Amino acid sequence: PLSLDKTTRVFSAYPRLSPYAYLVSRVTNAKDQQLLGGRVNIFLEGDFVGQGNIKTTGPNEEFDLYLGVDENVKIKREQLEKKVDDVFIANIPSPNRKVTYKFKMTVENYKNKKIKVNLFETMPVSENEKIKVNIMNVSLAPKDKDWKNKLGVWRWEFELEPKARQEIFYNYSVECPRDMNIAGLE
Repeated sequence: PLSLDKTTRVFSAYPRLSPYAYLVSRVTNAKDQQLLGGRVNIFLEGDFVGQGNIKTTGPNEEFDLYLGVDENVKIKREQLEKKVDDVFIANIPSPNRKVTYKFKMTVENYKNKKIKVNLFETMPVSENEKIKVNIMNVSLAPKDKDWKNKLGVWRWEFELEPKARQEIFYNYSVECPRDMNIAGLE
């Protein structure tokens, strides 16, 4: 058995894809033994929580164990607004079109203890000079932009007290030629 009582635990969430928070535990192997790769039984605070797989791990080596969904941490992402700006000049459509979005992400801790959260979101990134992206009104600055060199992936890291809620608001606009269709916009 592998005990997780003295490990760092973080809840990770990507609300664009899933309304769940996933518990990840950062484990350091004992300094005098090697763990062979294979199936492991996982105990958290003395309770069996399931099975997982690990790779062969050397003495004192760190590795991540993914412990699954914790339904006591609620995640939500809402599109609050979508505004299309079709500017007309003398009743002639503007050559450009601007679409502005407003979102809210919410994390709620229904556990009886403080938790650490990594919240991920992908922000639009233009790879075309004809498309202009502007991210604005971010209510809480992210810890990382372009997390681990992944273009447009933002990561917020924060602690959340028991029965507490964290809301993050942000807006972005995309401006492009009127006749251009952009895949991936909501």
